[in-house]
Amino acid sequence: MAKKATQLLTEVSISQLSRDTGFHRQTIRKAIADAKVEPARMIGGNPRYFLKDLLPVLYQGQGGQGDPDKLKPFERKAHYQAEREKLSLQVERGELLSSIEVEQEQGRILKIVAQGLDTLPDVLERDVGLSPQQAMKVEEHVDEIRSALYEEMIDADSAAQASA
Repeated sequence: MAKKATQLLTEVSISQLSRDTGFHRQTIRKAIADAKVEPARMIGGNPRYFLKDLLPVLYQGQGGQGDPDKLKPFERKAHYQAEREKLSLQVERGELLSSIEVEQEQGRILKIVAQGLDTLPDVLERDVGLSPQQAMKVEEHVDEIRSALYEEMIDADSAAQASA
């Protein structure tokens, strides 16, 4: 860990950083100027910068880092167009569903569960031989489960609307 910290405190010139990272020197100079990074010191009239100060500046916006709303308008537009294309591709591949499709599928599943719960006491009474009192107890428990499920869905819906 100490070696890594020492490496980040290493002073580098723009030329050294260009060789090591593959960024053009002009790109590095522009990033330094835009971020107003101060040199650690000057050697022979040439600035030397701490590596720890330059790496975040150079890699900002690379690999999903950074806030897209802080980009220049053209870059921001390109970012959001790319994100829209990505979402369209995910929908096309079947990796992503619309909220309406999700709600419809949840509704279909809950309908099956509700029908199963509604008929459970009768099925148990007929096929297993539960007494009417036992069947009534099962029905009461099923009603409690349905009420708890309903309350949970209402709470989740309220929380989702509050966050939107």
